[in-house]
Amino acid sequence: MKTIMAITLIFSVALHAFAADEPLLPDGVNQILGRIRPNMSEAELEKLVKAHYPEAKATPSVWSGQTGYVEFKLTSRHSISVAEYKDPKGFKSRFVHAHMIFYVYDWELKRRINISFHKWDDETKKGAGKTSEQTPAGDVLKAPPEE
Repeated sequence: MKTIMAITLIFSVALHAFAADEPLLPDGVNQILGRIRPNMSEAELEKLVKAHYPEAKATPSVWSGQTGYVEFKLTSRHSISVAEYKDPKGFKSRFVHAHMIFYVYDWELKRRINISFHKWDDETKKGAGKTSEQTPAGDVLKAPPEE
């Protein structure tokens, strides 16, 4: 058991040292993610991505019902996925989901960075960092009270 833990620690330190010289996000991704807005159409999203990565193309990824992800292959090494939903009135139209969930993939390092946005309010601060989420129906989900 100690050997496994030692190997894991050495591998973790080596990987961290290798990745420490590189930025966490590839060039252009921070500019893209900072401009994405809830309910942005997939066409607008693709235009934004193409401004930094002209060869990128929107490709539907994992979907379940009306929600899923669209993926953009930025380079041979990096891609991003953005949470979307289908318009209930016309399933051909897709829009950025209100919960704003993004994944940035580094296929070379086999690393996925999860980025999501949470409302930070007084109720959240009282919960010692626990977030409260609002559902699309407007209901607020809160962490259970501490005992």
